[in-house]
Amino acid sequence: MSAREVELSVGGMTCASCSRRVERALEKIDGVNASVNYATGTAIVQAGSHVTDEQLIAAVEKTGYTAAPRSDERTPASHSALRLRFIVSAAIAIPMMTVSMVTNFQFSGWQWAQALLATPVVIWGAWPFHRATFINGRHGQVTMDTLISIGVTVAYVWSMWALLFTDSGMLGMTMPMQWLPHASSSMPDLYFEVTVSVTTLVLLGKFLESRAREQSLAALEHLASLNPQQAVVMHGSELVTTPIEKVIVNDVVHVSAGSQIPVDGVVLTGTGHVDKSLITGESAAQVVSPGSNVIGATVLLDGVLTIQVSAIERDSVLSGISRLVHQAQGSKAKVTKIVDQVSAVFVPIVLAIALVTAIGWFIHSHDAGLAMTTGIAVLVIACPCALGLATPTALLVGTGRGAQLGILIRGASALESSDKVDTIMLDKTGTLTQGTMTVTDVESSIPDEELWPIVYALEVTAAHPIATALVARAKDFGVESIEATHVITVAGRGIQGKVLGHPCVIGSVAWLGLPDGQLRTSYEEFVTRGQSVVVVYRDAYAVAVIALSDALRDTTANAVNQLRRMGITPVIVSGDHEAAVLAVGSALGITELHSGCTPQGKLELVADAQQAGRVVAMVGDGVNDAAALAKAHLSLAMASGTDVAASAADIVLMRSTMAAAVDAISLSRATMRTIRLNLFWAFAYNVAAIPLAMSGRLGPIVASAAMAFSSVFVVTNSLRLRSFTSLES
Repeated sequence: MSAREVELSVGGMTCASCSRRVERALEKIDGVNASVNYATGTAIVQAGSHVTDEQLIAAVEKTGYTAAPRSDERTPASHSALRLRFIVSAAIAIPMMTVSMVTNFQFSGWQWAQALLATPVVIWGAWPFHRATFINGRHGQVTMDTLISIGVTVAYVWSMWALLFTDSGMLGMTMPMQWLPHASSSMPDLYFEVTVSVTTLVLLGKFLESRAREQSLAALEHLASLNPQQAVVMHGSELVTTPIEKVIVNDVVHVSAGSQIPVDGVVLTGTGHVDKSLITGESAAQVVSPGSNVIGATVLLDGVLTIQVSAIERDSVLSGISRLVHQAQGSKAKVTKIVDQVSAVFVPIVLAIALVTAIGWFIHSHDAGLAMTTGIAVLVIACPCALGLATPTALLVGTGRGAQLGILIRGASALESSDKVDTIMLDKTGTLTQGTMTVTDVESSIPDEELWPIVYALEVTAAHPIATALVARAKDFGVESIEATHVITVAGRGIQGKVLGHPCVIGSVAWLGLPDGQLRTSYEEFVTRGQSVVVVYRDAYAVAVIALSDALRDTTANAVNQLRRMGITPVIVSGDHEAAVLAVGSALGITELHSGCTPQGKLELVADAQQAGRVVAMVGDGVNDAAALAKAHLSLAMASGTDVAASAADIVLMRSTMAAAVDAISLSRATMRTIRLNLFWAFAYNVAAIPLAMSGRLGPIVASAAMAFSSVFVVTNSLRLRSFTSLES
């Protein structure tokens, strides 16, 4: 039975306990595994093909929440509603608190005005908490919202009773503000300002959570919104402006300089520089030419291109990035699941503690008002909102920042793995090096103006990497339009022909033999450095030896040094020959080297390191290194844009540099540090605050302010991840 993945938007969740309830409801369906994230309001569901979307939605709605297939459109309605509730509640709370705190402001009948103002806040402002309490109560569940709802309701009902049936309702009565629980007199205390302030402060915390979520998703959603809405499609010689949704695969589109490339595709004609910074985070433009893959939403800076469409809409790279990041933000780390379980047990325990506290104070003081006030303080101070937010907010911000830097973290497990990595295995070609051959050294017995025309004329028609590098160097010397005749290519050995009337040959020493004199000395020196060397002959005499190598990337050395500072040992595992690997290892100071590795050999090296107790990360291109990537504890794939959506790596690097790999691990570790600090604060806060409330040293207003501050601390601490900077910045 085939499995499929469904992503749902879940509405009505107000705390982490809600997400756990939705998870359980979904997983009651046979063949369903669900991960529900309160911070993002999403459910990622793995379901068998026999399970329909309607069944999943019905299961969520049965619990009292709303659900719908997630769209790429933003749905800010809940955020706006929360903002309105907070603003109205705060506008009422400020004058109520002022009157309650300053006795001189307490005009005749002020307490009745307080009751009138508090009523809409208690009923409408706190409605999200009452609604969640009712929904969960129907199923025999209690959540963080239950603590708030009960605390506010009890304080309001008590105050209304005192207002209607005791001397507290007399006109002309005044009552000083009491920050801590205290024994009542013949006029029981009124707590209307408590109900309003608690509601307002909790709404403030919720509003800040919601705003953090909006800000964290904004960059990704802004990226998606930048995709052009139209494309210029070629119908023969005619150019037709076409809505993007009507463009199909294999259409040919025309892109002019300064325009966004509207679709993923392959360049058919033209050359130009493309700005990929929106997708990869790279500031340097890249040259594209016929055969190059291009990504929709990137910008053509110069030139004119015709592009054959290879992917549209949901199959595009941009959509793939969006899905990867949303899935990562919706996933849960192991620690989150533990926290969810703790919260599910914690809330009933707090209710019991609050009840015991109230009964204990009543027995001790015979004062119902004092008992009630102390019990409410316990309920409010113990609300573990910060506990539920600790992990998902950090995950949300961290993965969002990664997307901005061209680092796609596929899930929370990647963050946890990166935190423990002590060994990183690196493929040489394309990872540590540029992945293309360049001419590095030349020893010649003839002038450059004689050598490079020979090289250009023979190699210009060849397509292998060495020929490309040789032609590029010849062009640097201004050589062009030189043609060779009688050209013969000998596969794997070299090429021969006539250039300007002279028989010439370029090839390997294994084919042509060692040159003499200084050329031989230079050849041996070049080979010792791990470079590839070709010999140039003219009129049967060796005239030059040319060394080529795959040069290190500019940022590689700094990135490798940063890995060491992070306590990670770099290891090179390459299919290249030993001399080339030794040369790269020497340049980078890496001593653990493995050359001539096959894909199976790389897999065995990863397995051997794991058996030795090492936690291994593997960095590769995602194709030849696929087996090793799958085996490693943490896999990072250097991917071209078109490979992103299909990549199975834990982390996909849109910037194919070692610096990007280091950024990915650094960001992952920073996210885990943030999660640990958040959890420590949340647990320590509750452990320290509950005894204070039980002992009567915290009143409801102080408790609500402290509880709100705890949530704000967790959110703002997570938002610090937005300032994470790249190694290349």
